Parts: sequence; C-alpha cells; structure tokens
Amino acid sequence: MNKAALGRLAKEVRKDFHLTDDHPFDPFRWSNENGIPFISLREFTADEAAMRRFLEEKPHVWSAALLRDGRRSLVIYNPERSAERIRSDLTHEVAHFEAEHDPSPAWTGEDNTCGGASKAQEKEAAELAGALLVPQEKAKVAVIRGITADVVATRFQVSVEMASWRMRMSGGYAIRERSRRKWSRTA
Repeated sequence: MNKAALGRLAKEVRKDFHLTDDHPFDPFRWSNENGIPFISLREFTADEAAMRRFLEEKPHVWSAALLRDGRRSLVIYNPERSAERIRSDLTHEVAHFEAEHDPSPAWTGEDNTCGGASKAQEKEAAELAGALLVPQEKAKVAVIRGITADVVATRFQVSVEMASWRMRMSGGYAIRERSRRKWSRTA
C-alpha cells in the first residue's frame, strides 16, 4: 500500500471510532472494541528467563508483537517502555491488523528502528500507525503555524520523536518555506 492509501485507511479507522482529527487515537479502546487483548509480557508469562531476557537484559530489542492462532489474535507488549512509546508500539500492531498483514518475525534495532522479515509490512505499519496517532493535516498545520513538536506530542499523547517525525513527513515545512519566500519578495 502506498502512503496515500495508508492515509485513507487511517482516516477510515479513525472515523469508525468517531474521532475527529483533533482527538488522540487510543489503542486500548481499539483493543476493547475489536476483542483483541493487549497483554504486557509481565501478565503473559511467569517464565523468569524470558522476563530477565526481554525486560532486564535486552528491553530495547522488542516493543510489541501481534500473535495469531487461527482466528484469535492478541498483542504482547513491553511494559518497560514509556507510556507514549507503549501507545505507539500498540498502534503499530493495530496497523498490522488493519492493513491485514500476515504475521512475520520483526525486531527493534539499536537505533529504535523496526526491522523484520517483511520490511515492506513494517514500513506500512509505521506509516499507518503514525497517521492514526497524528493525522497528517494536523501535523502539517502545526508546522505551518509554528507549533512545536512538544505541543503536538502532548495534544496527541505521543512522544516528541513521533510528533517530530509526523511533522517532518507532513509537507508542512515545504509549504511554510514557500510562504516565507513569497512574503519576503513582496515585502
């Protein structure tokens, strides 16, 4: 799916939840309404080796995973991340579900990028999750109006990094720069 199609899908999902572009997306509400539980690793297993490996020794190597068994699905997530990061991680898994991706192995790199067996699916999930969390038009308008990423992050309950990324990808900086050039010539 291209970026435009993912943007349209994000609008459809947000519309299904009666969200305007001003409302933050709540992946936990999506979970409740779709019957797909989100379970932290601490709730999922009592296996001490797994807990030590994924929560103490290598908490940065994974964020969340969508698991399917026939028609049932669930998402396991890393509870050691910040609340904003958990929202982002869970929305990424929602994006896999909404885009009807086939499950495939994936992991988080040292630089916080998502890698995996299907890079195309991971890229689509990242784009769709971003569009669900911070609608493109809102990110673009924020840039044009000079609103900071901190304000956008607070408004949409995401990390500053997510808000900054959405603002960079919105096209708002190019529009703002064209406007400045135009007005500097006429002044």
